Amino acid sequence: MPYLTDMYHEQNRNSARVAEEPTAPSDSAGGFDPDALSRRLNAAILGQRAAVDAVVRAVSIAHIGVADPGRPLSSVLLVGPTGVGKTELVRQVAAALRTGPDDMCRIDMSALAQEHYAASLSGAPPGYAGSKESFTLFDKAKIEGGPYQPGIVLFDEVEKADATVLRALLHVLDTGELRLANGQQKISFRNSYIFLTSNIGSSEAAALQRSKRKRWRRLGFRPAVTTSNLVREAVESFFDPEFFNRIDETVVFDAFDDDTAERVTRKEVLDLVGRLKRRGVELHVDDDVIEFVRRSGFDPVYGARGLRRAIRTELAEPVARTVLTNRSSPRPVALKAHLVEGKLMLTVS
Repeated sequence: MPYLTDMYHEQNRNSARVAEEPTAPSDSAGGFDPDALSRRLNAAILGQRAAVDAVVRAVSIAHIGVADPGRPLSSVLLVGPTGVGKTELVRQVAAALRTGPDDMCRIDMSALAQEHYAASLSGAPPGYAGSKESFTLFDKAKIEGGPYQPGIVLFDEVEKADATVLRALLHVLDTGELRLANGQQKISFRNSYIFLTSNIGSSEAAALQRSKRKRWRRLGFRPAVTTSNLVREAVESFFDPEFFNRIDETVVFDAFDDDTAERVTRKEVLDLVGRLKRRGVELHVDDDVIEFVRRSGFDPVYGARGLRRAIRTELAEPVARTVLTNRSSPRPVALKAHLVEGKLMLTVS
């Protein structure tokens, strides 16, 4: 049975063939506009303006050349509950600064939950199989970037990695370099943005939110619960001081409120409408249906994922059933989703 990290090694072997090819200048070669980047990120990541501002600030500092040349361009820790857009924010940064949302080196830290996987960062040591090749989890081409395209590295769910793996990252965060185990090669992170995501503190924040909701439910409204300090305390207690002190900025994502949930629901429904349109199905959704779906799926503990599940159950499944029932018609199917006595109804026109 292959090791968990064999997939990363295979990806690096394939990308090594094109690592030396010249990189075409991106839009950033003609000038960087922080306001345009901020608008783009805020349009994709709803309700997280503080997090977007922190990322734009980091990119702006690096772009004008005032970042420490002996360290990565920036290292940012993104912390918050599940489903609020931490990973998606990094993907949108990659889409803006590189060729697409997946044009980055993404390391799933849950695959490094055991101590011996720390060797996967710097390659097999001398005397072990693979030591001469020095294959690592890192895609060198995407990390080192080029003169017009910085590298982007994402350590996803960093708290799930073994402590030995985190200690191996100290040198990367401090000096911007990783020397491979054979002692002859190294990977430079000095032209890279390093992002780390974590759900640390989300359990404590969720417990606080649930207790507040129970307390105020009988009054008929949902209170605003501030959990940023709780999350920051959990982060500082989890990481070793020498690791936490090497991170340039820690950003705490906000849990969804009613307004953000409504905007996310509307955006996801519009995405569904667009996918159906490409399949020859016209779907019109009334505003009361969007509010109905939001109420069905909104829970600040689960963020956008709970809303997506509600859209799938309450809207996508009835639409699919109706389309399959009327697929014998030669004309394109046109549907209208509306509420009748509190229940979702689909009308075929």
